[in-house]
Amino acid sequence: MKSLKEEVDVLVAGGGTAGHIAALQAARAGVKTSVIEAGSMLAGTMTAGGVNTPNHFFSTKEPVVLGIPWELYVKSKEIEGLPIPDYKQRRPVETPGYYSYINIPIYVAVVEEESRKAGLIIHYHEFIADIKAVGDYWEITSYGRGIERITRAREVIDCTGDSDLVRLLGLGTLRDETRQPGSYQYIIEGIKHEQIWEKEVQIMYEEALEKGIIKKGDYSYPNILPFKYFLDQGGRNCTHIYNSDTSNADGQTAANLEGRERMLRMYQFLKSTIPGCEQIELSTMSPQGVARETYRIEGEYIITEEDFKQAVDFEDKICNAFNYIDMHSQARGCDLYFHESEDMLPKVPYRALIPKGSSRITAAGRIVSAHRIALAGIRAQCVCMAMGQAMGAAAALAVERKVPSREINSKDIVALTVEHGAVEV
Repeated sequence: MKSLKEEVDVLVAGGGTAGHIAALQAARAGVKTSVIEAGSMLAGTMTAGGVNTPNHFFSTKEPVVLGIPWELYVKSKEIEGLPIPDYKQRRPVETPGYYSYINIPIYVAVVEEESRKAGLIIHYHEFIADIKAVGDYWEITSYGRGIERITRAREVIDCTGDSDLVRLLGLGTLRDETRQPGSYQYIIEGIKHEQIWEKEVQIMYEEALEKGIIKKGDYSYPNILPFKYFLDQGGRNCTHIYNSDTSNADGQTAANLEGRERMLRMYQFLKSTIPGCEQIELSTMSPQGVARETYRIEGEYIITEEDFKQAVDFEDKICNAFNYIDMHSQARGCDLYFHESEDMLPKVPYRALIPKGSSRITAAGRIVSAHRIALAGIRAQCVCMAMGQAMGAAAALAVERKVPSREINSKDIVALTVEHGAVEV
């Protein structure tokens, strides 16, 4: 095995939804930055996970998240030759958010191009096996095929989605016995929608469910949307993975196997039973199933359900969250909670991204320190990206000032992100 050594200012663990933005922000701020990603591409759930809807950049009232996430979205749209939607012209009847869609191959290539420009060091197909403090540095051991890498870094950001670094360090985590189901993404094309009748296919779906031809969870929104919605979406983001736990290789394997089993079962049901689906094709299958929640950090502050519902304006806020809760469950499917007023916009406090009792390590993404109901609102992709940008800024400022990141003032963090186009909170 080849042994390699590397020294950087900032190491980002996990290049997913939060991690790719954190790494870009730190690199653009002028500090030497690397990102270690176990998969084969950046942006995680948005790309490898197939959930290509980075929501929500805008509420009905105003921008919620801009900055580097919006810049990447706009660049990918320009390459596609598609206009940037004028969100002020939308009519938000069904949802307070405005949905955005990315072309996954183009978005990945854009992110990698911007990473090269920023001098960001990317290590794909590596997983972090150990981390320890050595003086004022972290020493991080990662492995890839034929490679052992020892990285020295002054600051680390845990963007693994499963609190991998925090757990390796023995710091506190939050984890609930009942977790939201994960999701598996695939796309079915060739449905002749003019042959679909909503009430007829609903009866067919319910009969097949009763007979065991398909199973609970093969369609994830039975309590709020008719089965026709699955057909309208071509299966996109409509499949649950129960007890999804991607925090280790066995759990990720199980999620992949269950997701593909559900995909095949639904495809066979549609093709053999539903009018207009006789010539359908499975055109896309994502490489991996994704989780909505596993291990979260126990931060210096835990965002409560009431904090989120009351849209508390934290003194140490570093970015906006979004103003509704999207809670998935095995028992029901999916439930939504909307704030009393569209003017209520929750915030994310810096303390919730600092592992309790730690120094020179922060976190971003769905591992934010939060009650699971609050998490169901905070974990939206744009919010995860905004948290990532803020923590990239915090790490860069800490390196520049030669102090631990926990000592950086939240207002300074926001100021740096605003320099890079973010919304001022």
